[in-house]
Amino acid sequence: MNIKEKTSELKIKGLSLAALSMGKAIEDNPFGPEILVFRIFDTRGPLFAIISEKKEILNVRVSPEFFLAADTFIGIEKMKVWKHWVSVDFTLVSDEKILTDYVKESWYEVRENLPIKKRNRLQI
Repeated sequence: MNIKEKTSELKIKGLSLAALSMGKAIEDNPFGPEILVFRIFDTRGPLFAIISEKKEILNVRVSPEFFLAADTFIGIEKMKVWKHWVSVDFTLVSDEKILTDYVKESWYEVRENLPIKKRNRLQI
């Protein structure tokens, strides 16, 4: 394993830990073993982060304000499939704190859009 692969593996582990540290978060692999999906509650719960190990991409939901400005940042592209979701190329965005902050912010964005009953189940 070369340095680039090792660095990528460490980033993925850090992002996974950050995602799983959020309330009621679980990891799922509905798209295969190389794509990590993080949800709230269970395997049918809302997604808040997706990591593609092969492409070294993190997909997260962001605030509408950030979404509008997303394409002005290097390594971040707006996703056209989902509203207010962006793809972060973590070969270009190398600061792990920024990457984990994106994961955590995504969890909060998804949480805010949950029905009140489900939000109350998070006990936050």
